[in-house]
Amino acid sequence: METKPRIILTIKFILIVNFIIFNNLKASTINGVELTNIIEEWLENRGKVANITILNDLKYPRCEKSKLLINDISGNSKLIKVNCFGENPWQFIVRNKVNLKEKKPKKNAAKQEVFALKKSKGKGAVVFEDDLIKIFKRNDTRNIFITDKSEIIGKRLKKNMKQNTALKHINLKEDWLVEKNAIVTLVNNKGFITIKEEGIALNDAKFMEKVKVKNLKSGKVIAGYAKNRKKVIINPKQ
Repeated sequence: METKPRIILTIKFILIVNFIIFNNLKASTINGVELTNIIEEWLENRGKVANITILNDLKYPRCEKSKLLINDISGNSKLIKVNCFGENPWQFIVRNKVNLKEKKPKKNAAKQEVFALKKSKGKGAVVFEDDLIKIFKRNDTRNIFITDKSEIIGKRLKKNMKQNTALKHINLKEDWLVEKNAIVTLVNNKGFITIKEEGIALNDAKFMEKVKVKNLKSGKVIAGYAKNRKKVIINPKQ
């Protein structure tokens, strides 16, 4: 009959020993949950957003707080390194998943006086001062409207434009000295002899820019230089 109490005592002893061993083992490690709490607290104390994920089952030898060193090795709170300088040293790096891109508020550019057409005008029409009115628009990198009417007056429209539509430089044709298809006079000075022939300009050109001219008599294409609206010279030095 004495055997039964002995067995019960033995079982109790084994359970107590296992409990002590388990608690000692538990106390001798630090897991992922504890590490997460320590790192998040460290970040929040520095005014940083914390969003880290560490496996709960991860275990390292327990380390006293006084022997734990935490560093931001990325400089922007994205990579955090934990060093333990205890009896069983270890180190651990974790990513802090934070979005550092902050939306910058758009700056509202001040409205400016720009020029628009009083009435709709067609492609190729010349814009006169009486055609213009002032309206207010915001200029930005995508929409650069004309604020000086002298840059508009006398120019031709590249396309049909509706009334009250603010004008941009891309809406206006270049101010060519010689325009394509214009009838011009080809002038060629050879010593004391000047030869003049009529021709048709095959391209637009500004002052002293090269322009190709088709001779109306011979049909030959000759390259010259725009001297004025009606004159193209063969030799730029003449």
